[in-house]
Amino acid sequence: MTILDQAESYDPMPDRASQTKKPLDFQKTLGIKASLVGAVLVTVTLTAAIVYIPWAIASRRNLKTMVAKNNEEIVLGASHEVKRLLGSARAANSLIQKSFSHELIDFEDPQASESFFLNLLESNPDFTWIQLGFEKGDFLGAQRLYDGNLRTHFRDWDEETQTTQKNVKTYVTSAPDSKIFETSQPMEPAFYAPDRPWYKAAVENLGEQVWSVYIYRSTLRPGLDATVSLSRNNELFGVVGVGIGLEQLSQFLRKELSIQSGGEIFIINSNREILASTDVTEIHPKSFDGDNVELKLLSEADNPLLRQVDDALSHPESNEMLLSDSFLHTDNESRQSYYISLSDLGYLDWMVGTVVPTDAYLGKIQRGRQILLIVNIFFILVTAGLAVFLSDRLIAKPILTVAQAASDLESETFEVQGLTKLSIRNDEFGQLARVFQKMAQQVAARQQQLKRQVTALKIEIDDVKQQQQVKKIVETDFFQDLTAKAKTLRQRNTDRKP
Repeated sequence: MTILDQAESYDPMPDRASQTKKPLDFQKTLGIKASLVGAVLVTVTLTAAIVYIPWAIASRRNLKTMVAKNNEEIVLGASHEVKRLLGSARAANSLIQKSFSHELIDFEDPQASESFFLNLLESNPDFTWIQLGFEKGDFLGAQRLYDGNLRTHFRDWDEETQTTQKNVKTYVTSAPDSKIFETSQPMEPAFYAPDRPWYKAAVENLGEQVWSVYIYRSTLRPGLDATVSLSRNNELFGVVGVGIGLEQLSQFLRKELSIQSGGEIFIINSNREILASTDVTEIHPKSFDGDNVELKLLSEADNPLLRQVDDALSHPESNEMLLSDSFLHTDNESRQSYYISLSDLGYLDWMVGTVVPTDAYLGKIQRGRQILLIVNIFFILVTAGLAVFLSDRLIAKPILTVAQAASDLESETFEVQGLTKLSIRNDEFGQLARVFQKMAQQVAARQQQLKRQVTALKIEIDDVKQQQQVKKIVETDFFQDLTAKAKTLRQRNTDRKP
């Protein structure tokens, strides 16, 4: 196509419909805003995830460490308490032995023995019993009751009738003026000191201190007895013992080492007999028949948590568990999981253990996770909303304004005033608006100049066309013939004139 054809095809006055001001395409507008919003949301979400995910992973990783640390503190506290109790009992026995060997106290004198035992009991609030079983079967003991009052027991064994006469004195020390109540009655079943477990254990280990745990017949509560035999001239005089009610050890576990997360602390021996527990009811025997009263086993516990411990220890894999380690046990029926710890106390064959449902630990972590998640969501929404608002005002709106100006320029409806507000800014968008205004003015000027040039070019083209058409007409045979005829006619007219 020649330049003349191009000039002919160029329309300096475009269609009015095309000059109508068109808004920027909605999809383009949505694309810019959506991109900005998406970028902001991704950035804020990733930032929140960087905070939330490592915390969640670390919380799970540290859970076992927290359980082990908690168990370590419990074992340490229980071990110190047991050590203190055993040390007090050992010291009291040593004092009684020295008093007997040096004949400082006449243990055959009931009044002297009673006074000595009562004073020793008052000076040691940890003791429940101080007792002396004679080789002939009699018994003398001082007892601390649960209400704080004191009581002495004199049990006279009659070899002939195989009966026991019980004489009891109760000292009400809590009253303003101490009172004494005395009772005397036959004891059923009969009490014979050499038949008691603590007596037999001491006789089997003459001269050595022996520890035994059993149910006290007078209170039906478990107790720990530290007993030692007393001999004179190589003849057995009797067995003396200091008793500590294990219920106070359970109270210690409840007060000093209480698990606030819904678990239980317990102390058992190698036979899985319950010696102490934060659930005090579990140290009481389920039933008794005369003297046949035994400690409750874990398998006999009413507390479901303690039964879970027995179930866990009954599995073969639990035998490989190292002491001081925590392991996870899952109940086959309920599918509930429990953290169980078992550690050697270092005294006798006792072990202290803890059992805590995993929900007790995970519940706190879950609540913390939920709170953190809510805070993160709130943070994301607020931050994203603010960021979108600012990005729309500071970025999207200026870009869309310039884009609309470009669209107006294309449709020849651009007005310089449309970029006035943006051009007064001192940032890059202001500079872009000013450059665009200058460019638009230059484009408009060039367009006007081009229109004038095209108009002038069209006039020139019309003149040339006319000349070409005239030339073509002149050069035709018809025009030549017509010209000749016209010349002949003019010549004739000239000849006719006189």
